[in-house]
Amino acid sequence: MKRVVLQLLFCFFGLLACGIADAAENLPPGVTLTELDKVKWVKTSSGREQAYVMGHPSKPGPYLYLVKWNPNDKALAHWHPEDRYGVVLQGVHYIGYGDKFDEKSLHEHKAGTFFTEPSKTPHFGMTKSEGAILYFYGTGPTGSTPLEKPLAGDRK
Repeated sequence: MKRVVLQLLFCFFGLLACGIADAAENLPPGVTLTELDKVKWVKTSSGREQAYVMGHPSKPGPYLYLVKWNPNDKALAHWHPEDRYGVVLQGVHYIGYGDKFDEKSLHEHKAGTFFTEPSKTPHFGMTKSEGAILYFYGTGPTGSTPLEKPLAGDRK
């Protein structure tokens, strides 16, 4: 599974690094090319935006999506039912592990950092002034189980 994930990541980064071929080229049936600036972003209840590149996290099967974290954004402790694999594409994202948000225990993940979120592992995150764009891969259906209640001014 990790090998497949790494292959997907290398393909994705290869497309970004080399530029994406013009859609007018002759492509085999089933080949899809989408430029990063043309993906459709959807605002979520957390205030973040997501772009669904392949599949959907709410449906059975593999999914691949991007998440735009706003500057100075925060996610309280939660867990997901399945293993997830992520890459920070842009900015810096901070992740900590445990049942309660603790800014002192955050780990800095700069652009280019690959990370995992094992199933049912409590974690939390935040961004600072630059925000971040993250890439996630997993197998749905997924969900998020919150472990903390937001305080006034907190986001999910």
